[in-house]
Amino acid sequence: MAGQKQVCDIRAGKRMTVAQSNEHLRIGNSSAWNANRAGNLDPTRSHLNFEIGKGGVVKEVDQKTSIPKRIKAIFEKHGIKDPNEKLSDENLKKKKVGVRTHANIILEGSRETMRKLAFGDQQVNYEHGADNAHVTRSPEIEKWAQDMYAFIARKYGEENIAAFVVHLDETLPHIHCTLLPITKSGRLSWTDFFNAKKKYEYSKNMKQLHDELAEVNKKWGLERGDSVAVTGAQHKTYLQWLKEQILGGQKTIEKQSAEISEQKQQLYAINGEIKQAERKLKGLTTMIENLEDQKDNIEAQIAALEEEYQNGNDEAIKKMQQLNAQLAEINAKIDDKNSKLAEAQNQLRELATWKQKLQNEYTILMQEKNKELPDVLDKTQMKANDAFWQLAAEDMKKEYSAFEKFADKLPLTLRTEFSNLMEGSFFEDLAQRGEQMAAVSAALFLGYIDAATQIAQSGGGGGSPGTGWGRDKDEDDEAYMRRCCIMGRMMMKPPKRTIKMGR
Repeated sequence: MAGQKQVCDIRAGKRMTVAQSNEHLRIGNSSAWNANRAGNLDPTRSHLNFEIGKGGVVKEVDQKTSIPKRIKAIFEKHGIKDPNEKLSDENLKKKKVGVRTHANIILEGSRETMRKLAFGDQQVNYEHGADNAHVTRSPEIEKWAQDMYAFIARKYGEENIAAFVVHLDETLPHIHCTLLPITKSGRLSWTDFFNAKKKYEYSKNMKQLHDELAEVNKKWGLERGDSVAVTGAQHKTYLQWLKEQILGGQKTIEKQSAEISEQKQQLYAINGEIKQAERKLKGLTTMIENLEDQKDNIEAQIAALEEEYQNGNDEAIKKMQQLNAQLAEINAKIDDKNSKLAEAQNQLRELATWKQKLQNEYTILMQEKNKELPDVLDKTQMKANDAFWQLAAEDMKKEYSAFEKFADKLPLTLRTEFSNLMEGSFFEDLAQRGEQMAAVSAALFLGYIDAATQIAQSGGGGGSPGTGWGRDKDEDDEAYMRRCCIMGRMMMKPPKRTIKMGR
């Protein structure tokens, strides 16, 4: 099992909703139905889920105490009032509105290792609708979860863990940890708790977190890997991932435009400084030239007075003294102006170097923007295609469900024939795995081979595109995209399921 990776994803939350709590604790039917639609949830394995409690004790999932209630109890223990209490869920979705009150942490690893830890050598059918009631929970997954709990407790404080639930009823076993950012002084502060005042410091701390976790996961055969936020492989809707990868380029373009505007302003400002420095340089040069002329004139007068003094003119000595005093003053001024001239020349050289650097950066930004900026029609069509795909995927699921209900009313022979026609068909693939197929295809097209593989595997698919995958020489975008779509469907094909190609 070489190359098995750990995954740790931390995301900020402003409010733990009842719906989210129900999904974590597997309460009610709505969350189960949503997961079931995506083909990720196996109700026959839900009894295998468990929770790690205080002291690292393995216990059944506590469905009687919701996670919001657990959070409230911890707040009250510290005398903390929920800062988002008076804000609506809708308002909390807005940026810069509300306070980050908890962290949603997902801990997992590569599919092969996680399934081995969870079920050992038992035969588990991961196809949608399969019956796995016979499967039991392996003690290895409990030990791994206890190690993960101990790590989070040591790192962030056991008293701050509101929930630590392990799900074994999805295609990829994983942990949901709800952590409260309460500092040692008893304050609720995401920034202080995670040392997130500066992006660089926060990024460094997160890297250290992954490194430290890898040391714990080493004995479980998991190496340091990417976070879920990087791979986008779990707990993110597939169409959302698709939008972020393709349409999210608009943010890059906007950022580039802002950077270009800033570069323009800096170039404008530095040109003004250069002109000012050039005027200063010219003024100092002129002043030095005038002082040098004055110096030459005084030195000539002194030479003439020395000749008169040699000829017996005693009055000449007094005038020479006055001129020597003026000469010393002029020499001091020349030295001062030469020093300022050297500073001005050095400043002008630095400004010229900085201007060249800015000009180079500006040129690169313009090239990148021109390369990335799509045509308005292309962007509009891309967004329209995405909207139509989403509508088609939603309708396909509804229609597939209606067809299944209709098939139940058919005689047995016709029902069998109908099932044979549907099984492995493109219609079935679209209805059950349409969104995942699109995401895998997009990932392949964009060159994210690892992400495409993980998306396919986490969605119950069969694996990777194989070695040597990539764009053929002289292959245009349209042809390559069609090939990526075909491969995306094949990668999402469940194990031991054949594909029926349309004619």
